[in-house]
Amino acid sequence: MNMTTDYAAVYKKEGLNQTLRDYEVCKAVLNGNTQAFAVLVAQYQKRVYMLGLSFFDNTDDCEDFVQDVMLKAYAALGTFRAEAPFATWLMRIAYNTAINSAKKRRSYMSLADGTEIEYRGDNPEEKHLNECIILSVREAVNNLPDNYRICIDLYFFYDMSYTDIAAVTELPLNTIKSHIFRAKKLLREYLKEDRTIFEYTHRDTMFPYPVVVHN
Repeated sequence: MNMTTDYAAVYKKEGLNQTLRDYEVCKAVLNGNTQAFAVLVAQYQKRVYMLGLSFFDNTDDCEDFVQDVMLKAYAALGTFRAEAPFATWLMRIAYNTAINSAKKRRSYMSLADGTEIEYRGDNPEEKHLNECIILSVREAVNNLPDNYRICIDLYFFYDMSYTDIAAVTELPLNTIKSHIFRAKKLLREYLKEDRTIFEYTHRDTMFPYPVVVHN
């Protein structure tokens, strides 16, 4: 029996959200089925790689980074208590590894530069406008101070909650809220230069269209 494939099937179970699926696989690994960890690697390696692109100059370093993060996660899996989703726990390891890495060559670069962003609407005109907005947002995000940029990236492009961002960055929750509030304010100022985009991004929330990082 292929135990990795067996636990990959957990991801197809009805009634289980991502957090519960991850928890089931983690339990399997801790109970001796070490091969099941490959399921978690397959699920999250692209997300970790995308974070690596924000810190490292080339793909080789990013690939080494992913391997390093996954090895650390595997070694530390016994400390995972499911108090937060596995994805948050893993991203905290990834973030700390990137920050502390001796390989870091340059300043933080926004995830928005390399992130594949998906538009889920059906209207062609809306889709075209959305593409224009994405370009403007990417440029605007790159003008933010680094400490704001990482928070706004995790908030919009990884769809993380304030609490999860605080867990990943190990910054106080109020600091995260303040950084994101100020980042949004700065982004509004940057986006005012294009009236169409500015009005569109203020219909409901700061960015009414869904943005996601693909796994």
